[in-house]
Amino acid sequence: MATEFDLMLFEQHFRAALELPVAKRWSLERDEASPLGVFCTMHPRVAQSEQYKVRLRWTDYSMPFSVKFINVVSGSDNDPHAWPNIEGSRPPNLFLCAPFTSEGNGYHPEWARSAATRYKTPDEPLVFALLQLQHLLDNTYQGRG
Repeated sequence: MATEFDLMLFEQHFRAALELPVAKRWSLERDEASPLGVFCTMHPRVAQSEQYKVRLRWTDYSMPFSVKFINVVSGSDNDPHAWPNIEGSRPPNLFLCAPFTSEGNGYHPEWARSAATRYKTPDEPLVFALLQLQHLLDNTYQGRG
């Protein structure tokens, strides 16, 4: 359950994300179904025609977030072809295996016990999430799932 403080921070970070230079490449919108959620359409630097719509959601803004890639035509969140092949992605399993995602932490509970992989809450979790995903798309992209 989102606290008032989480909601206030999330709103500030949403506005900060829109001010980032890279945000010119995004379409960022609030997820009306989740108070701590957004949809962002982004693309890899090397494949600008390949648009990926990602849904980010937090249940606790200080914890890892959920990542789901959404089919831009159907709106489905269970289509492996909506996923990019990027470092850590598992399109057939519909999750991004990374220490900053709730799905990755669910698959690897041992990450929470290791200083090297434990999620450390960034100053601006939403900005961090968007920049991490854009970095993966720009630097590890190998086509669609």
